[in-house]
Amino acid sequence: LPTDFDRADLAASGQLVLEEIGADFVAHWVEKTGLRKVAVAGGVFANVKFNQRIYQLPGVEKLFVYPGMSDDGLAIGSALAVHFGAGRVQPTRVAQMALGNAYDDADIETALQEAAVRGKWLPDIHEQIAALLADGRVVARFTGAMEFGPRALGNRSIMYQTTDPSVNDWLNERLKRTEFMPFAPATLYDYAADCYLDYAGAADCARFMTITFDCTPQMAAQSPGTVHIDNTARPQLVDAETAPDFHAILTAYHARTGIPSLVNTSFNLHGEPIVCSPADAIRSFQQGELDYLAIGNWLVAHERMKTAAQDDKQIAQPEG
Repeated sequence: LPTDFDRADLAASGQLVLEEIGADFVAHWVEKTGLRKVAVAGGVFANVKFNQRIYQLPGVEKLFVYPGMSDDGLAIGSALAVHFGAGRVQPTRVAQMALGNAYDDADIETALQEAAVRGKWLPDIHEQIAALLADGRVVARFTGAMEFGPRALGNRSIMYQTTDPSVNDWLNERLKRTEFMPFAPATLYDYAADCYLDYAGAADCARFMTITFDCTPQMAAQSPGTVHIDNTARPQLVDAETAPDFHAILTAYHARTGIPSLVNTSFNLHGEPIVCSPADAIRSFQQGELDYLAIGNWLVAHERMKTAAQDDKQIAQPEG
């Protein structure tokens, strides 16, 4: 076998084969059944470019990728199919995926005390987060219940501006990651038409960050840190029903900057799962050298940010 190939070329070849064979398979069944609304689950549908290819097939009007797009999604789909066949359930819109562990103020305060970290409780935490992001800070967010599936959708996320095209390199370095894809943008749902082309039939996919769309010139110019080299992006379209906390942050950020999108990457270090508990969040925040942690309604500054934090009495800082 030849060994003088580039790994990127090999990956591109695998992607091309997947898209061609997979799209032919789906197209066959769309034509045979006459169905125009396609729902899919399974690990292959974690490939967001493949999902866009399916959505763009002739005859496909709507696409939904189950947010837990792996073996767990297949199991849930099988169970739902049996119950549907027996008349026990009816198809309904998936509202949100915050189905995991949740922690209250007391849990968070205890974790901060045990880690010897001092945070300031802020009633207007969303405004404070937006102000920090507008000032170019990296903010980790931990709130509410953990999302089900492989995507962080605002409750266990790291946020930053979308305006810096170099963010993929330096932020991944802080997180000890070796990713090559640009970060994904979280975009206010009401501004989706300003940012993405032909998204309406797969908007429910994009609420859970499971598809790419072609970007508008405005999006490419305004948010270069989240647009792929082929002018696509993998957005999370954020509405108040699906992600109320994240929606409040984005709304406050948009009011300050005029930009309806933020970088949203999962809150974890390389090789680790997405943070689950307050203790996980505090440890990953400190080791990842992020600027601020917004954990519940507490705001904590990283040790590196002490000097900056002292200039703003609203921003807390770790002890030590």
